[in-house]
Amino acid sequence: MNYKTHAPVAAMATRSGLPERSFIRRFTRATGMKPLDYVHALRLEEAKQILETTDLPIEAVANEAGYEDASFFGRLFRRKTGLTPAHYRLRFGALRQALKDN
Repeated sequence: MNYKTHAPVAAMATRSGLPERSFIRRFTRATGMKPLDYVHALRLEEAKQILETTDLPIEAVANEAGYEDASFFGRLFRRKTGLTPAHYRLRFGALRQALKDN
């Protein structure tokens, strides 16, 4: 819901009522992930859903998922999925459409 929040870790820390360093330490201990890594994972999952279900340009997908810099989004997406956003759309968008047609 809040993918476009600037400084999401600071916002989570504020909401928790903990100092940011304590929040990061506790979050990491509880989840096994740093808060920013968790935010990126959520944003990338949202981007995957958008890529699979729409024909929005990659820049618009990046923006919808909370990334202002489309090139950073593309590099991060490729690093985490092994595919560029365009290749991901070709592979999984077509699969979703084929499943829907059957």
